[in-house]
Amino acid sequence: MQIVIAHSHLNPGGVTRIIESQVESLSGHKITVITGEAPQTEKIIELGANLVIFSGLNYLEKRAYSDKEARDLLSKLLQFFEEQLSSDSILHFHNLNLGKNPVVTYAVYLLAQKGIPIFNHAHDFAEDRPANYQFLKDIITRNFRQNITEVLYPKLPHYHFGVLNASDFERLISYGVEKERIEWLTNPVPYRHKVSEEDKKKAQKIICSSLQLNENKLLVTYPVRVIKRKNIGELILLSVLFNDRVNFTVTQPPQNPEEIRSYEKWLQFCNEHNINVIFEAGNKVDFETLLIASDFCITTSYQEGFGMVYLEPWLFNTPVTGRNIPYITADFINDGFQFPTLYDSLSVLDNHLDFREMEIEEQMQIISDLQNGIIKKEEIFKQNKALNSLFQKVNTKLIGENISIIKNNYSLEGYGIKLQKRYKKMVG
Repeated sequence: MQIVIAHSHLNPGGVTRIIESQVESLSGHKITVITGEAPQTEKIIELGANLVIFSGLNYLEKRAYSDKEARDLLSKLLQFFEEQLSSDSILHFHNLNLGKNPVVTYAVYLLAQKGIPIFNHAHDFAEDRPANYQFLKDIITRNFRQNITEVLYPKLPHYHFGVLNASDFERLISYGVEKERIEWLTNPVPYRHKVSEEDKKKAQKIICSSLQLNENKLLVTYPVRVIKRKNIGELILLSVLFNDRVNFTVTQPPQNPEEIRSYEKWLQFCNEHNINVIFEAGNKVDFETLLIASDFCITTSYQEGFGMVYLEPWLFNTPVTGRNIPYITADFINDGFQFPTLYDSLSVLDNHLDFREMEIEEQMQIISDLQNGIIKKEEIFKQNKALNSLFQKVNTKLIGENISIIKNNYSLEGYGIKLQKRYKKMVG
């Protein structure tokens, strides 16, 4: 059995780390990773996979395509897949239905029609992103004259799906996918080594020195690539609310041009208002050292596929705080996880509108008014009781219990076993 794992890119981030974990967990199998671009190839190659880079898998520009353009792209893709796949191949494709390259989505559907076993690993859904879904619809229905539901969710026995949580499992069933063809595949959380208090102190000295931070303040890290759904404006609001006792860092910038524009607005805003959030910290210091050094990891995201940020930091003795996403955390809580300092919403006006629902200009105005004293910090803390315990010390026993759950329920070994069982189901 040849396992071919595919994604549009291997840029630093969640999906890339999952692909690396998959390659590691499937050690001993013949694995090829195909992708549109891979700025850092060392890890995949070190893990023993064959790496193939083909630009046809890259994201497409969102615009109208002529039938000839679409069919030329399709022809190149089908020729490429024909070269890469053999009679015993399984094609494991990440975020195939997200709508970043609808021609790839259609090409893989045609491969499935020819009998190639497909594992569609859904981290996110185009149905949650109107522009992406419209892009899929334009190309699949207009250029290729196909039914979009059939292409995205074909009723083929060898076309299976992987989902990250119970909510998405139920979603696929509502889309007409039989539960026998769905694998609930929680992401693995590799446990490397135990982190001691001494390790944390050493890491804090390194990070505070490297980033020129005040060692007397808490260090709070948002381990994220900044895109819209990560709700960076809320993190900036919190940085103003807690500026007297917390240093905030954010690890990665966006790479999508559409996302870069709003990100640069926030950078300019923070610069103009002397807001001292350290952006792109992951490019300035070692990522693991930063997580170890942090007193807390925080998330202000309002939409996730799996929610790795709620799990991984605990392995570095770093509690997780911030915004709760109930459909994500429910699965973890069912496993016994405890999140003592999450909040469900953040209101800043008398109408109790959640901050995350505001447009970027409204968010900036509120943060500016807070900076200028027009809005009082005390009012926000009074309106949002949960903020008062946001950075409350988490006891060592609770941290240890959460670490044990990760080791028992989200191991790399268990993940590899689940994958292999699913592949065997697909080929009969």
